[in-house]
Amino acid sequence: MIQSKLTFGLIAFVLVIYTGCQSKTAYQAPPPPKVTVVNPMVKTVPLFLEENGQTEAVGQAVVRARVPGILKEIKFQPDSEVSEGTLLFEIEKDEYLAAVESAKASVSSAKAALGSAQAAIGVADAKIASAEAAKKVSQAEFDRKKILFDDKAISQSEYDSAVAERDSALAAEKGAQADKVAKETEINNAEAQIEKAQADLKNKQLDLDRTMIMAPISGRLTKTSVKLGNLVKSGEPLVEIVRRDPIWANFNVSERFLLDFQRANATKDDERINPKDVKVELQRSGDIGFPFKGTLDYVAPKIDQNTGTLQMRAVFDNPEAKALTLVPGLFVRVRVQIGVYENALLIPERATARDQVGTFVFVVGDDKKAIRKNVKVGTKQGDMVVITSGLSPDDSVIVAGLQRVRLGVEVDPQ
Repeated sequence: MIQSKLTFGLIAFVLVIYTGCQSKTAYQAPPPPKVTVVNPMVKTVPLFLEENGQTEAVGQAVVRARVPGILKEIKFQPDSEVSEGTLLFEIEKDEYLAAVESAKASVSSAKAALGSAQAAIGVADAKIASAEAAKKVSQAEFDRKKILFDDKAISQSEYDSAVAERDSALAAEKGAQADKVAKETEINNAEAQIEKAQADLKNKQLDLDRTMIMAPISGRLTKTSVKLGNLVKSGEPLVEIVRRDPIWANFNVSERFLLDFQRANATKDDERINPKDVKVELQRSGDIGFPFKGTLDYVAPKIDQNTGTLQMRAVFDNPEAKALTLVPGLFVRVRVQIGVYENALLIPERATARDQVGTFVFVVGDDKKAIRKNVKVGTKQGDMVVITSGLSPDDSVIVAGLQRVRLGVEVDPQ
């Protein structure tokens, strides 16, 4: 009997200890995660169109050799700034100097030939005058003797002699006139030779001048691939000059944007928009915001039928002295303001996330559980982003603690 009571007590003691241990190790749910929430900011914000673009130099020239020869001097350092007309290269000019002197001699020779022909013209004129006088005398003598011959006052031989003298005088006059024509031809040929020689001298002088290769535009120089002593050919590229202040940015916009932009900027008088009044902003990869400010410079006169887009170009000041500069060929983002968005809803951009469905945010419901809302995102405003649909001003949007938030999980909004 006593043994039975002891056994029962031991069992009861064990049960009490087990029950106590079991109550201490029971699972307790963690508290709801704390999250930071905000209501969307209601604000009027500018509406921008953003497009990809590419920068282009406003001035770019490949400097080429215009005459062949040995490269004698290089007058610049790569990546240096030069002004238009600066001497860049010099080609050996001895053969070109000799060619110029030879051309000058040809001009002098042609002028001498012209002078000789002009002097011969004077002699020919004198011969013509003498022949004409002789012709008149012989003609008068012939007329007198013909009358005498008709009256049988002179012999046949005397009459024939008068005819011969008259014919000889006529032939002498024609010969003198022909000689003058020949001398005039010589003058024309000499004048033509002078023109040819002067044109050749001009070309030879141009070739000589082209041995001094100047910068055709102002800008920054690239490196050159030719070296001193190299034989360069006519037309061979030597160096490139790039002018990048100001600089262009080319981009395309859709025809829908064009129509929206025209409506947003329409005036009461329906006047055409001046492109230079349209402000454009530019952003490079890694830039915060759009630090470069410019204006629209060119709008294509028609829509590209293949792409349905309109070509545009903006121009930006790009002084070399500034730390932030643009180089040609950069892929950039450009944006143009197309109007304003009244009563826009803005939230911190960090509150948004994306998956296969699209962009979404988490908001806290009345039961303090996380609710997913799919949204459409508009333009950015600093670290804020415009939500064009999917939210209301009263929504409590979770902006911090998102790593612990899951759909339907209860949260502790702060």
